[in-house]
Amino acid sequence: MNKKSKRPMPAHVAEFGADVRRIRRRRIGMQAAAWVGALLGPMLATAQAPSEPRVTLHYIQRPPYMVAQGDGLVGLTGGPTYQAFKQANVPVHIEETSFARQLRTLKDNTGWDCMIGMFWKAEREEFGRYSKPVYQDQPQLVLAAAGQQQRFKGHATIDDVFRDRSLRLLVKQAYSYGTPLDTLMEQLQPNRRATVDENLLMVRQIKLGMADHMLMAPEEAAVAIEAAGFQPADFVQIRYKNMPPGEHRHLFCSKNVPADVMQRLDAAIKKTADKGAAPRR
Repeated sequence: MNKKSKRPMPAHVAEFGADVRRIRRRRIGMQAAAWVGALLGPMLATAQAPSEPRVTLHYIQRPPYMVAQGDGLVGLTGGPTYQAFKQANVPVHIEETSFARQLRTLKDNTGWDCMIGMFWKAEREEFGRYSKPVYQDQPQLVLAAAGQQQRFKGHATIDDVFRDRSLRLLVKQAYSYGTPLDTLMEQLQPNRRATVDENLLMVRQIKLGMADHMLMAPEEAAVAIEAAGFQPADFVQIRYKNMPPGEHRHLFCSKNVPADVMQRLDAAIKKTADKGAAPRR
């Protein structure tokens, strides 16, 4: 028995079927795109969101406290401070800046700026935020040129040294030596000579006789003398029993740095301390 020949589909019916198939494919494509968008949308939004501003971490070359190494810092205060930024995932870049300019920058409060290894002073909290301590100094000593040692023989305490108006004390302008020593200097008014120079140049001034003595942490003295181009025998390091305990050193940031960023940095500092790399207390 012969099969009946297949009747061709009318043209308008075939065209209608093709349209239906195109619409179905388009709808499936739109549904797939919507699904992919729902999945990737939050990720793309995060990627395209404005990044957190970078903090400018100001430093001075001051061994053994802070020394630039590659893109970061090492040293007693520079190392743990820089690592706190990395551990807290706070964007940061370092910038070498004089101490006086650092203070002006924080007071101007025009950016996200931080200083390293600062002693706490109540008046500075008016324009900045302190972190948890990153280090604690040993009690400070008096650094003098070896040839001047005899002039300190009759002094049993740091108070005696400050009362001796014949001795010129070299101090850094606008710098804090810690609350106890700052207070003692205000009370006894030693014969002070202020400078904007950093510690290495201050050591040179002492050696050249431009001033008679300066205050310095023991852990810094030997390194600073060598870095300034001298020998330990060129100086005398005098320790007084009544010298106040060493002060804590903090990260100090402008008020523009948000409180939540400081909290993240504090958490990172604490985490480092808990691992045994804490500031000496």
